[in-house]
Amino acid sequence: MPEMPALLANTLVPWFAKPTRVTTIESLAPRLRRVRFVGDALKGAHFEPGHEVEFRVGPTAFRHYTPTHVDVATGALEVVFFLHGQGPGSAWAEALQPGALVDILGPGGRFVLNREAQHHVLLGDETCLGLFVALLRALPPSANVSGAVEVSPGAEDWPGLVGLPLTAVPRTGPTPRGMALLTWLESSGLEGSTGTTAYLSGHAGSIVMLRKELLERRGFAKRDVRSKAYWADGKRGL
Repeated sequence: MPEMPALLANTLVPWFAKPTRVTTIESLAPRLRRVRFVGDALKGAHFEPGHEVEFRVGPTAFRHYTPTHVDVATGALEVVFFLHGQGPGSAWAEALQPGALVDILGPGGRFVLNREAQHHVLLGDETCLGLFVALLRALPPSANVSGAVEVSPGAEDWPGLVGLPLTAVPRTGPTPRGMALLTWLESSGLEGSTGTTAYLSGHAGSIVMLRKELLERRGFAKRDVRSKAYWADGKRGL
């Protein structure tokens, strides 16, 4: 639901949203911030790792984000925002201040953790940091996890800043999105096997390319590749 007429949004949001208040904002990097929302309406809500919530980021605009952490006992929810500087979602997240009242819609979504897998492979870009944190927090410390995050040059420390044990691969020059991830995958020696699940997220075109590599050259079964696009060139609010 990237867009909705303002009159309809004004009518529906108060009925379905969970009211919260921003309590803390932590600047992790110049374009990366972690925001904590607290509200009684979050208490007892059913969240699965990978579920999304939705924020109204403008009079007619809505955007989906994946919480990194939800505490339904205390009614607290955290989101890591990548401030890419394009579109209403980034501007809204950058303007948030402690004490702000924020309505949250959801949770929902079908991109969830495969708890039966023994090996989890995570591939995405800066927009996926929150999703990947949510998935990993639900795994035991002994879980076998590998993968990579494609980032802008100078942001190689971002996965570590949010606690992800993943390789940062910087994109270079005019190469298409996802090429750094494809290069990492080609050199990883990764092969599909029973008990391995791959999670692809971020740029839609990158997902198509990586999925093809996994299915056609790495021996992955379709059921073992889970995909969630957050954005695509020329489109708003997937």
